[in-house]
Amino acid sequence: MGIGGRLMSVEWNESLFLSHDGMDDDHRQMAALINKLYLSIGESFGKEATCRAAQSLLDFARSHFDHEKKLMERYRYPDTLRHLWLHRELLDELHLLINRLEGSSANITTESIEFIDNWFTTHLRDSDAKLAFFLSTIDHDINPAPAL
Repeated sequence: MGIGGRLMSVEWNESLFLSHDGMDDDHRQMAALINKLYLSIGESFGKEATCRAAQSLLDFARSHFDHEKKLMERYRYPDTLRHLWLHRELLDELHLLINRLEGSSANITTESIEFIDNWFTTHLRDSDAKLAFFLSTIDHDINPAPAL
């Protein structure tokens, strides 16, 4: 069973691998949480289980995004504002999804699920790939200049 008649899942593959251990580990875990959400929706595990899965994804995303924000600030990543805006976009969508689940009608739109799926893979391949490359060019043995 799937969403809109098709099984949804995020398949971890080499196109999502960034060669940054911390980010890759977090992204694998985030993919697993997304898949848990998809499974709870697709298999009709119930409103409470689906809400817990969405909340777990939201909590993990917040923690991961906070870690990335600290890296960007510490090393003065030039595209920080845009990157943080993209993070806010996913957090807002997850909040909207949870609000729908907690409301009287647990109507989850295919658009919400497709947004999460597309956001995750596009964000990793584009924005996070750029951040990982930037971080790979930093000499981590020196103390970075303090952020302003």
